[in-house]
Amino acid sequence: MEAETPLSTQPLTTEIQRLHQQALDLLDADPVQGLEILQQVFQLAGNHPTADPNLQAELAGCTITRGRLHLKNAAYTAALSDFQTAMQEFERLGKNCEKALARSYYGIGCAHMGDFADALEHLFQALKEVQELGDQLLTAEITNDICYTYVLLGQPELAIPHLHEAVQTLRALNEPMRLSWALDSLAMAYLHTGEPRRALEYETEAIQIAENIQTWQDQAVYLNNIGEIYLAQGDDSAALSAYQRALSVARRHNLTAEIAITLLNLGKLHTERGHYDAAEKDLNEALLLAQQTRRQPQVMEAYHALADLYEKSGKPAAALEMYKKYHAVFQTIYDQEADRRIKHLQVLHQLETLRRETEAFQKQALELQRKVEEQQRNQVKLEKLARTDSLTQSLNRRALFDTGQAAFQEARKTGQPLTLIMFDLDNFKEINDHYGHLVGDQVLTILVERIRHRLRSSDTLARYGGEEFTIIMPGITLEQGLRMAERVRGAVAESPIRIGGNRLNVTISLGVATASPPHFPHTFKELLRRADQALYAAKNSGRNCVKAFEG
Repeated sequence: MEAETPLSTQPLTTEIQRLHQQALDLLDADPVQGLEILQQVFQLAGNHPTADPNLQAELAGCTITRGRLHLKNAAYTAALSDFQTAMQEFERLGKNCEKALARSYYGIGCAHMGDFADALEHLFQALKEVQELGDQLLTAEITNDICYTYVLLGQPELAIPHLHEAVQTLRALNEPMRLSWALDSLAMAYLHTGEPRRALEYETEAIQIAENIQTWQDQAVYLNNIGEIYLAQGDDSAALSAYQRALSVARRHNLTAEIAITLLNLGKLHTERGHYDAAEKDLNEALLLAQQTRRQPQVMEAYHALADLYEKSGKPAAALEMYKKYHAVFQTIYDQEADRRIKHLQVLHQLETLRRETEAFQKQALELQRKVEEQQRNQVKLEKLARTDSLTQSLNRRALFDTGQAAFQEARKTGQPLTLIMFDLDNFKEINDHYGHLVGDQVLTILVERIRHRLRSSDTLARYGGEEFTIIMPGITLEQGLRMAERVRGAVAESPIRIGGNRLNVTISLGVATASPPHFPHTFKELLRRADQALYAAKNSGRNCVKAFEG
């Protein structure tokens, strides 16, 4: 039998380019299938090794795409590994623009993981590199990425000047598609700084551009975003119209991911308006699409929205079932990502150490010291921002899990009890609907501050999500925790909140769960789940009460 004749470089490159484009086309529609296609690419390349620099550059581009697909699936450490590999490969090939692009994606991955110091460091380095190369388009794109990071960081006001600069550049370059991206980002930045009118102006222009150049996926995204802007203005009808238009565009062009996202938005809006049948129909279709395309973050969001729907529509058993499914998907994503991150951290640490040692030999000691000190100052500031809820100044969800896990391990080690109190504001939706979201935010801020003053210095108050908060109390038994919860409940109920000319009588519901020998849960997340169930029982018992977990 004759040996198999290897593919010549050109047909191999053509085939890899074809498969790469297929994977890119699936970036939003089905990222898991996109990853499967890229697996074929790397298998094909491994079977036909070549020194052709053009093919190697194409494979490095495939590595970036694989990282982007991992980002879509919330596999952040796998994404960082791919972007790091692509950076090194493009540097070896002398392709500096592509290296800067890979670096910018690495920065975005860091931002998704909450490592904002590294994110901004890499993004600004990428920006500097493309500016030195004179690439105005990449300059505008990376500027947009920097601004996205500022929004994730909770500082959208820092993004606005950069976005105006990017918009001006893209207008001058006559780049309508990228201009629409920048306008959309600018609109979202203004929305998050509390200026929905200005947001509406820029989002409207982005929608019009997308329609003119027929970039239908972008148009569907922008229509969903303008729906969010209308909601911020309190115009539910305009939001509904925008979502329905987005759904029409997405269905007409078979944009599966955007169909699912739009149905989620419609379902949530129908829930808030009390149209429960319509909400259930839209949310179940969104869930099915998310499951079919294997987009776990959307699956998780759909379960959470269905749980909220069933709770509001008086179906507690169905709501509890959806909450269980939501937590199961959340735990799967969280645990998988934690395992990947632990394995990957050692490699990243070695690479970072090597990079810093190389810089130390290349730069003068004084300049290096100045940069290190400046970075340390910024790191401290960013770490505090990354762990703090911007509205209430309590710890955020990420910090809750970090702090709670540490307290849980310490309690297990010492044999001391650990108690969690989970509470949320009763009828918070009615406050928002009647007085507006700004008053609602003020109520949360005042409420949290009052409760904080009643806690010990060793207790930790964190925002779990929305109007739901958690208190971590080391060394406190269940009985002590119940007494503390009752004191907090009574203090809130007996002290109306005054905002402007309004006197608001507010109450809270609280759930208490304790980890103590010999019945210690396996994980902190299990203890948190118990407190959540106790809170759910309190809500079902008429609100304004305290319930303990009964396992």
